Amino acid sequence: MTVPPGQQARTVPGTTLDFGASAVLPADAYRAEGATAMYTVTGITPGKDVPSAQTRGGTAYFVYVTVTSLAARPAPAPGVLGFAGSVDGRSAALTMPPSTSLADCANPKPPETMRRGESYATCLVAYADEGQKLRQVIYWADTTGDDALNYKASPVVWRNPADVASSSPAPSPAG
Repeated sequence: MTVPPGQQARTVPGTTLDFGASAVLPADAYRAEGATAMYTVTGITPGKDVPSAQTRGGTAYFVYVTVTSLAARPAPAPGVLGFAGSVDGRSAALTMPPSTSLADCANPKPPETMRRGESYATCLVAYADEGQKLRQVIYWADTTGDDALNYKASPVVWRNPADVASSSPAPSPAG
């Protein structure tokens, strides 16, 4: 992942991005005013081979995230706490690292430390209730009480632009 030069501005709560776009967010959800990292959500897909005991009648989805350090010096690897699959871009589905090895959802242990421009790719499993479809991914952490950092009230949302186009109402004929 290429990091633009200079200090990167933190992504504002409520921002909507397409899959493949990057957001600059807290590297540690519990230190929201501290270091930042660049997060690129590349997609969400229906999960395969997730044990039914884990889905409990619902559906599993795989959330794919690339994490890029913005630290000038070696620092602890940024985490992915606060990311979740979502039905509507506001509500978070239960989302966590896979509890078993899944061929289509690699979740390698991040490096101990990373520096600017170093990345790792990971996958999380989001669980949807029966009948729900997760099409978006949100960052929704709120750990500071600071409204400017309240991503829970106004999550950053990643979506597939094709889903937006297909859900738009058909234009009415001119007349």
